[in-house]
Amino acid sequence: MKDEVQAPQEETPNTYWRWLVESWRYPLGHNLGEKWYGVVTLLGEDIVLFIGLAITSNYIANMFDITLIHHASGFTFWSIVILFCVQIITILCSMVGHLFVFGSTGGFWQYVNKVAQVTNWNFWIVICAFFFLILSLSSGLLGFGEALVWIFYALFSLGSFLLVVCPDPGTEKMIHDPFWGAVIYLVMIVVIYAIIWGLAFSIMINL
Repeated sequence: MKDEVQAPQEETPNTYWRWLVESWRYPLGHNLGEKWYGVVTLLGEDIVLFIGLAITSNYIANMFDITLIHHASGFTFWSIVILFCVQIITILCSMVGHLFVFGSTGGFWQYVNKVAQVTNWNFWIVICAFFFLILSLSSGLLGFGEALVWIFYALFSLGSFLLVVCPDPGTEKMIHDPFWGAVIYLVMIVVIYAIIWGLAFSIMINL
């Protein structure tokens, strides 16, 4: 009787909801999803955060001086642009570090999925930040909302860093020491962030 050779079965991507749940349970686990899962999740989080920031900044402008509305709107717009640029650059820097350590990234969209998966607790942080920002209009909870926005940034940066040194379970092998991948990531982040924040500061003071 001849041995039958079975072809390896392709993994079926999780549904979007299942992908979200698995990412909350196992942020660094192997969680297969469609290409659009990650980018839709990150954009959704950004949009909710931007709405909360826009409403709050316009309320503060109205409260102090009606002529500040234009400046508040400009501040919100540039905050959106800066956050989006920071996220894209952070992902690209993380990809470079990961590529050095493991020799592959799985492609840009798949890597975005990984970043979104590792940082998917931001889904809940953004929702809480939105409500705190809105509630701050009448209850003085603005500080909580601002703190959650910074936690959002911190978790995104941490998740991107972890992907530099952590392989996708069962699918990647290390070819270089993760220490050097982390150094590459951090040096790129420091240099590029310094340039971005310098430009951002220049834009903000000229609004």
